[in-house]
Amino acid sequence: MMGKLQRELVENLISRKPVQKTEIGNRIVRALGGDPTPQATGLPRRRGTADGGIDGRIPILIRQRVITEKLKRKPDGSQFPVSIANSEFESVEAQAGFNIKIERNCFKRDTINAFVENLRREGMFAGVIVTASGLCPDAESELQRHNNNNMDLCHILLEDLLSGNISCQEIEFVVGDLAEKLRVSLREYITSEI
Repeated sequence: MMGKLQRELVENLISRKPVQKTEIGNRIVRALGGDPTPQATGLPRRRGTADGGIDGRIPILIRQRVITEKLKRKPDGSQFPVSIANSEFESVEAQAGFNIKIERNCFKRDTINAFVENLRREGMFAGVIVTASGLCPDAESELQRHNNNNMDLCHILLEDLLSGNISCQEIEFVVGDLAEKLRVSLREYITSEI
């Protein structure tokens, strides 16, 4: 029953005007504790919302490897690092780029690659993609390829986000009860539209 309700809400959001979709995306970024202000270092203003750009930045926790080393001295006086403990992981706060597509079409491979290039330009290595219609098959493969290399990308269906069913392998959201914050934000938006 709940899945059907979320799907109907997503269909309603897809049918909205582009300006309304942008406002909904901005509210989602704010609910995630982020800033929806597009920031593009050294580039002109964005040409639209279909270019794979960064729609905002959100605070996240990621796992970072910690390696403890000490310097050892050679007989000739030079030094070299020696690991003195097994590497561990700790959670570190970082910024993730955010891209949301409230469209009937699936998210394409070219759009993922454009998003990744924008992340790299901004010095970020984590990104969250929210879509109303999912990833195209080639985009799923491309997302996996980037995750196997030097990026942490997470895809979330909008209906899963609305239901609070959120799972990102390497990314943890800093914000508290995300589902409740989204519900409040969308309720405010819908009542302001009536």
